[in-house]
Amino acid sequence: MKKKGKTRETRFYTGMAAMLLFMIGDWLLDVKGAGNQEIGVFVNTNWQKMSMWRFEASILLAAVAQPLYWIGIQGMQELVRERCMQQESCMQNQTKHSARMHKIFRVGSMSCVLSCLFIHIMCCLMPIICKTVFAYQGDFQMAADITNEIGIYIIAPFMVYYLVADVGISIATGYLVISQRLKVPKWMVVFNPLGGLVLCEILTSIPYDWCHDLAAATESFGHLLMFAVGLYAVKCSNKMQQ
Repeated sequence: MKKKGKTRETRFYTGMAAMLLFMIGDWLLDVKGAGNQEIGVFVNTNWQKMSMWRFEASILLAAVAQPLYWIGIQGMQELVRERCMQQESCMQNQTKHSARMHKIFRVGSMSCVLSCLFIHIMCCLMPIICKTVFAYQGDFQMAADITNEIGIYIIAPFMVYYLVADVGISIATGYLVISQRLKVPKWMVVFNPLGGLVLCEILTSIPYDWCHDLAAATESFGHLLMFAVGLYAVKCSNKMQQ
């Protein structure tokens, strides 16, 4: 049992390391600086001031982070399954809800494993395409139009996977925290991807460029906090068993 707990802790640390890499990649991709303006759905004017190596490095970091995330999410899936399947005869309804939440977490986490790298690479390809077209044609409006048109072709699967992953993971972990299936403080209910997106909205509403730049990595930070919840729960459980 002790060995199992240590293995699970290692997986959570690995997942947190993965999300730190994703956060660095997010900042390389999305820290645009002052004076940026959006053109259409995808294009940002300050891309032209950003070096191409930033997007290349961001893709490489995500490629390294993705298998590490898979290791971390395996630990989280095991923990969620274990806590959701606990039988409590006096709480049959809650047990049924927990079983549903386990299924929701499985769908959300698998969606994230399947799509996380794809989503990140596509976000990086948008500025790469825009800068490449501009370099050859010298017309930024043309480059922006082409980039936005390409983006429209991938936006449907992009958004479906993105929402299923973040909403599924957040609802399930939030429920487990509130129901105390995970023995952590209830204020940790916001330690999930949706909590990260709320933080993003708060930061972007503050009229300072550094707040907007910081907000670029908050969704990944939400995933990191999810692993922190799992780690905290496992450590508490290990202490109780000693």
